[in-house]
Amino acid sequence: MTNISLLSTSQKQGKHIFVTVGTTRFDKLVSSATSKIALAWMERQGFSSLTIQYGKGAQPKIDPNELCRSSLNIQSYDFRPSLKTDMENADLILSHAGAGTVMEVLRMHKKLIVVINTQLMDNHQTELAGAMADRGHLCMVEFPEKLDERQTWTSFEDFSPVPHEEGDAYDMPRLLDSFLGFTSSKVE
Repeated sequence: MTNISLLSTSQKQGKHIFVTVGTTRFDKLVSSATSKIALAWMERQGFSSLTIQYGKGAQPKIDPNELCRSSLNIQSYDFRPSLKTDMENADLILSHAGAGTVMEVLRMHKKLIVVINTQLMDNHQTELAGAMADRGHLCMVEFPEKLDERQTWTSFEDFSPVPHEEGDAYDMPRLLDSFLGFTSSKVE
């Protein structure tokens, strides 16, 4: 883990934001999350710490002048065996739209903003993120370049996610039974 700015826990209380790119490279998300616009927004919203998991990408670079003006405790790392602790400690998660990450965060009932990684070959993240955003479970940023706009960050302030409830584990077996004509089987 790299500590870009280090303050003790007793000195820093407040909200925490976690940025994750999973196992991919998504430098645009990392650089946008550490931009002057983003850091200023985080401070205005009462965030005291920012943790960035940057995956295969470049370690975040923050302008030293911005770092001196910032009161955020900023940490970064490439990989850990699990992101669960960082997710649990976060008040807001800013993430790529990978299915595993999205579902894990939604199970935790955390405020989630996903950014589509348009560099991926078939842009498959858009379908999942769009469906979950349409249901109000997360906020979606379709193009990472939108994070360079102040109004994008401001739009996150009004977002209040609809809790995602797990589905019925027996729906698929019941559907298959019905389709195959097995009406008397009971799955439970």
